[in-house]
Amino acid sequence: MSTPQMLIAIDASLRDEIATLRSQNEKILELLSGSGVPGEQPKVRLLRVNEVTSRLGIGKTMFFEGVKSGKFPAGFRHGGLRLWREDEIDEAIERLSCGAEN
Repeated sequence: MSTPQMLIAIDASLRDEIATLRSQNEKILELLSGSGVPGEQPKVRLLRVNEVTSRLGIGKTMFFEGVKSGKFPAGFRHGGLRLWREDEIDEAIERLSCGAEN
C-alpha cells in the first residue's frame, strides 16, 4: 500500500499535468476562435465601401451594380454609414474565385 507522502507527490504531479493540459486547451481554443479570448466568439470587423471595393479590386459603381444583382451583400446602415461585415465580403470573394476557376 502507498504511503501518504507518495500519494501527495502523485497528486501534485497530476495537478501540474492537468494545469498544463488546460493551458494548451485554452491556446487551441484561442487559435480556433480567432478572438484572442478563449471561449469568446470571434469579433466581427465592419468595412466601409472604400475598403470593400479595394478588396474586390473594382469601383463603387460596379460594386453597387453587383449589390443590386445579388452578386455582393447589401450591407446595412448604421447611422449615416453603410457598412459590410468582413466575413460576408470574404465569402463573396471566395465565391467569385471559385466561379472564375470553373
